[in-house]
Amino acid sequence: MPKRRKRANSRDSFSSLARSISLLRSEIRLVNQELRVGFGGIHDEMSAGFDQVYRHIDEFVKLHETLDIEQRRELRDWKRVDS
Repeated sequence: MPKRRKRANSRDSFSSLARSISLLRSEIRLVNQELRVGFGGIHDEMSAGFDQVYRHIDEFVKLHETLDIEQRRELRDWKRVDS
């Protein structure tokens, strides 16, 4: 006849469950901290990249404004020559 398994005391099973939940909470806390650190680095890199893109766009717009001014000046000078 097979041996009967000894039944665990309900208090022992509850304390075991409480330990397991506590360990799970600790693991979740560690994962959250790692994610924050990882995403923090990515956020900084993305911010730097966006700043660079914004600078290029600003320089592009300024260049075209300058070219528009030069073009208007050239047209005005040509009109004077024709008059």
